[in-house]
Amino acid sequence: MKTKSLLLALSLVLTLLSADLATAQLARERVAQNRPVELTFPTSRHIQLSTTEPLSAGELYYSIMHAFGTVENGITDFWGLDSGANIRFSLEYGISDRFSVFAARSSMDKVYDMGFRYLYLRQMTDSGSPVSAGVVLTAGWMTEDYTPLNQTYSFWDRNQLSLALPVSRKFSDRFSLLLVPTVAAFSRTNPLLRIEEPLDTDEIFAGLGMGSRYKFASRSSVTVQYVPSYRFENETVNQSFAIGLDMETGGHVFQIFFSNSRALNDAYLMAGPNGSLPDFEFRFGFNINRSFQIRQ
Repeated sequence: MKTKSLLLALSLVLTLLSADLATAQLARERVAQNRPVELTFPTSRHIQLSTTEPLSAGELYYSIMHAFGTVENGITDFWGLDSGANIRFSLEYGISDRFSVFAARSSMDKVYDMGFRYLYLRQMTDSGSPVSAGVVLTAGWMTEDYTPLNQTYSFWDRNQLSLALPVSRKFSDRFSLLLVPTVAAFSRTNPLLRIEEPLDTDEIFAGLGMGSRYKFASRSSVTVQYVPSYRFENETVNQSFAIGLDMETGGHVFQIFFSNSRALNDAYLMAGPNGSLPDFEFRFGFNINRSFQIRQ
């Protein structure tokens, strides 16, 4: 009798434990289903705009960006390839899964810049934030030598600062949208700089970058970018357009695009001159992106 009672009690305990374990497992599955949305965009850059795609902690991201001359002269200068390119080399390192630091150098006006990206919102698959949002702060220094042209630039004349606030949403596995409000300030501009009709003074620019991505194959996407920017000093608006193709190949992401802007960093994207599309004043460009996990 005691044996039967003991077996009955043991059976009851095992049944209750099994129920608790099953409930706990279901709870874990529910939590796992609500996770951050990944690969809204394949890299930190969408053509020329900053994205919300974060680096993981210990990840090193390397990018080479190119923008050549305009295609308007056709084969005479080989559709702009003979005109030389604005090239930007950049390195970015993930301090955490939300915070990364970067340093870069652009050949146009020989600009060195550095800054950070911080992702303060992440789009979730279930409940939670419907968008991802971040902040990108960049400080730059122009190092072009204008001494032969009898122009003197002090250290403080060469500074530039930009603040970008990218916001994105992945609507499906194929389609994503990006908005990037941006403000840029130059401590001094001059007709020698490659920006739109510069004045010999400090200047401030602001704009709203817009981008989209449509993934038409497992590793290929069509991209579009539009950036209207406003210049406070003379109340004019510049407009930048670009269309491109992203191709993911293993650890690399190749981006090929046509744009009417030669700029490759945020400050020059706001302030740089933009060509006329009807007059074929657009240019070919491409970016090469690669990531390495160097620390677990």
